[in-house]
Amino acid sequence: MERSIQISLAAFLLFIVLENVIGTITGPSLIFYIESVGGSNEDYGLTTSSVCLGMTLMMFYFGKWVDSNGNKYQAPLRFAFILGIIGSIIYFVASILPTGFWGVNAILVGRFVQGMGAAGKTLAKSWIATAIPYEQQKTVFAALSMISIVGQAIGPLMNTLVSEIHMEVPITSSYSIPLNPYNSVGLLVAFNEVLLWVIIALFLQDPPPKKEKSLSSATGEDEPATEAGMYDILNAMTHFDIFFPLIQRFVTCMNFVLYGVVVSPVAANMLNWSPVEISKLSAVTSVFAFVGMGTTLVLSIIKTSDFVMILVGNGIFALAGISTYLDWRADTVTAITFSIPLILVTLVYPFTSPANQSSFNKAVFSRPEIAGSIGVLQSIYTQAATIAGIVGPPFVTSYVLRDPKDVSLSSPYALSPWALYVPISSFLLILGLLYEEFVFGKNELGLLPDKTKESAKDEA
Repeated sequence: MERSIQISLAAFLLFIVLENVIGTITGPSLIFYIESVGGSNEDYGLTTSSVCLGMTLMMFYFGKWVDSNGNKYQAPLRFAFILGIIGSIIYFVASILPTGFWGVNAILVGRFVQGMGAAGKTLAKSWIATAIPYEQQKTVFAALSMISIVGQAIGPLMNTLVSEIHMEVPITSSYSIPLNPYNSVGLLVAFNEVLLWVIIALFLQDPPPKKEKSLSSATGEDEPATEAGMYDILNAMTHFDIFFPLIQRFVTCMNFVLYGVVVSPVAANMLNWSPVEISKLSAVTSVFAFVGMGTTLVLSIIKTSDFVMILVGNGIFALAGISTYLDWRADTVTAITFSIPLILVTLVYPFTSPANQSSFNKAVFSRPEIAGSIGVLQSIYTQAATIAGIVGPPFVTSYVLRDPKDVSLSSPYALSPWALYVPISSFLLILGLLYEEFVFGKNELGLLPDKTKESAKDEA
C-alpha cells in the first residue's frame, strides 16, 4: 500500500475517533436540550429525523460531485465542514431564542444543516472503495469500525466535563449569553468541524485518477472508467446482489434507530439517569463493541465469508430485539437488564456493516458499466441508512416509545409491541441471505455445484 494512502487512512482514523467523541456528547444530551427549550418527545423524534433528511438530500449531490471532478475529495469535504460549522452555530443559538416554537425549530434546523454536512463526510466510503484494493476493503472497514470505539470510550469523560459547564459569557454591560451542558455542545461540534477540516486539508491524498489502473479493480484493466448514466445505475440496482445489500442496510439501520431514539428517554424515566450515566453505559458497551470489532477483524483476515458475518449479526439482532421488549419493564428493570440488549446490539454492527459494505462493493465492481460512478453508488448505499433515519424516529416516538404516564404495574413495558419489528425484520433478513446464497446462487460457502466446472464438462 502506497505511503500516501497509509497517511490518508491515518487521517480518516483520527477523523472517525473525533466524530465518535462528539457523537457520544450530542446523542445523550439532545432530548434534554429540546426539553429545556420547551420541546416534547415528538419534537425529539422530528429533530433526530432532520439530520438524516439533510443527509439524504445532499448525499447524491456529493457523490455526483466526486464522480464528475476526477475523483477529487478536498473541495467536497471542505464544503461539508462549512455546513457542519453553520449547523452547529444555529444549534447553539437555539438556547438564546424564545422557548417553544423558535427554540425547538432552531435546534431542528441546526441538526438539519449538520446532516447536510454529514452527507459529505460519508465520502470516506467512496474514497476507500476507489483507493483500497477490494480484497483488503473488508479488513479496512473493520479496522475503521474498531478504532471508532476509542471515541466512544472517551465520550463519558467529555460528558463529565461538559456537565460542569455553567457560566455566563458577557456580550454587553447588560447582556450575557448563558453556557450550559446542553447548548455548549453546539460550540464543541463547531470546533470539531474546524479541527477535522485542518486534518483532512493537511493529510488526505486523492486516490489515483480513474484513467490509471484502479487499485480496487478486479480485472486490472487500464481503460478509463466513464461515468455511468442514470439508466445504467437504476438497471444495476434491480439485480439482487446489489439490491439486497441496500435492503440489509436499510432494515439494520431501522433497527438501530430504535435504540438511538429510546435509550435516553427510557433510561431517564425508568432509571433516573442523566446524560452522564447514559454516556458511561456507552463506555461499557464500547468494551464489548471493541471485542466484537477485534473478532470480526480476525475473521476478515482469515477470509470468513460475508454470508457468515451478516448471518451472525442478524441473529444477534433478533435476540437483542426480543430481550429489549421483554426486559425493559418498570417493575423489574435494573441497570443490568437494561444494558444486556444494548450490549448485544453493539455486537451487531461489527458483523453486519463491514461485511455488507464489502458485499455491495463486490457486486458494484463486478459490473464495468457502473464502475465509473462509485461516488453516486456509495451515496445510494448510504441513503439506504439515512432514509431509515428519516422515517424511523417519528415511527419509534409515535408507536414504539410509550408515554411514561401509561407505564404502570399492570402495563409495565417501556415499549409497545411494535418494538418487535426488530426481531421480525432480522429474521426476514436471514431468509433473504439464505435465498441469495442457495437459490440466487451466490455460493460463498461453496456448498453448491461449481457452474463453471459443470459447463466445462458439458462442453467436453
